[in-house]
Amino acid sequence: MSDSPVIAFLNKMTDLILLNIIWLLCCLPIVTAGAATTAAYYVSITSIRCGDGYVVRRFFSSFRKNFWQVTPVWIGILLCGVIMAVDMLFWYRQGNAFGKGMFIVSGVVCFLFLIWVLWLFPVFAKLDGRTGQLAKNAAAFAVGYLPYTAILLVITGVVIYANLVSLVANSIMLFIGFAVLFYVQSFFFYRVFMNHIDEKYDDFDYPENTFPDK
Repeated sequence: MSDSPVIAFLNKMTDLILLNIIWLLCCLPIVTAGAATTAAYYVSITSIRCGDGYVVRRFFSSFRKNFWQVTPVWIGILLCGVIMAVDMLFWYRQGNAFGKGMFIVSGVVCFLFLIWVLWLFPVFAKLDGRTGQLAKNAAAFAVGYLPYTAILLVITGVVIYANLVSLVANSIMLFIGFAVLFYVQSFFFYRVFMNHIDEKYDDFDYPENTFPDK
């Protein structure tokens, strides 16, 4: 009965709903959103290799582990985002050729910043190291795996567009959508990370030194 596809599907949906709720609650203070997003990616990436379950334990294990490292980076991202938005608005309002040129330059900078951030939290979730090195790794992955980056941008863009034009999409996001987005993206992150790091098993699934065969 436990191997039934229906049961497996229901278990996955339950895990995604739970992850969605936990992530939303932990993002409410805003300052904790970076650590919460890192934890959500950790749960999603780990579930691909180690299976479902342990959502709460996995989430808060990663949240506690990465909070003090990720939070300053997250605050910096927010500040940079505001500065870049103001910068683009300023050049857009100039209405001359120089302003248009600078607007394009600012747009390119924003795009590079966006794809870096897209990889940053999964990198923090899966890799260990100093903040500066992890930030460099995120940039290297974003540029080195451009096809994956493009797919991830398309997926994220479609979700954002759907939520801008549809109240139904808004409701789905609040119920399960964010977790589904993390999970779908994690398939791509997992394939990349496994090319560069040793596999890590989840401590909640397997006792120490009793890992199953790969």
